[in-house]
Amino acid sequence: LGIKADDLIDTLVEKAAEEVRARQMTQDPTAQSSYARMIAVGALRYFLLKFSRRMIIAFDFKEALAFEGETGPYLQYSVVRARNIFRKFQESHPEFDPKRLDTQVSDDQLRVFLGGEGGLKFWELTLLAGQLEMVVEQAISGAEPAVVAKYAFRLAQTFNNFYHRFHILSEEDPVRQNCLLYLVHLVDATLSCAADLMGIEIPERM
Repeated sequence: LGIKADDLIDTLVEKAAEEVRARQMTQDPTAQSSYARMIAVGALRYFLLKFSRRMIIAFDFKEALAFEGETGPYLQYSVVRARNIFRKFQESHPEFDPKRLDTQVSDDQLRVFLGGEGGLKFWELTLLAGQLEMVVEQAISGAEPAVVAKYAFRLAQTFNNFYHRFHILSEEDPVRQNCLLYLVHLVDATLSCAADLMGIEIPERM
């Protein structure tokens, strides 16, 4: 069976719009339409990129648009989740700017943080977030963009496990909290860059 790319995207947008309304991401019709297209295009691009270029793909609408698993929406949702942490933190700390965390967290504080309770999990996330450049070089040298898609999914998955294990917003130690926020900032920046390389936009809300 053959299908035009425009028809495929239109169908994906329609199904994504149903998901946007069901999840009540926004009540604004214009924003709903924008989010639906971002999610639909992100789902399609990630689905096509996650397979080796030598593989024959059987496209699956349900799988591509799933918010869980190795999908574009899961990657988008992970970035939105990271930014939601900053948004909620700013409600009680209006002066907070995640871009300034580089200057607010010292090397000594990070050294104690990474060597303390949960240190191995923090290192796992930190080291993984630092591999994007190497992964991109590997994808270019091998002419295999699936390497970037697989990496982004692995980082998103590791971040979500980190999110569920450590309660960042309720952390009572301000230094430890800043270090946790710094890790979130690293993931946000890295996943956003990986998504941009794949042509995937990030909605404001999901």
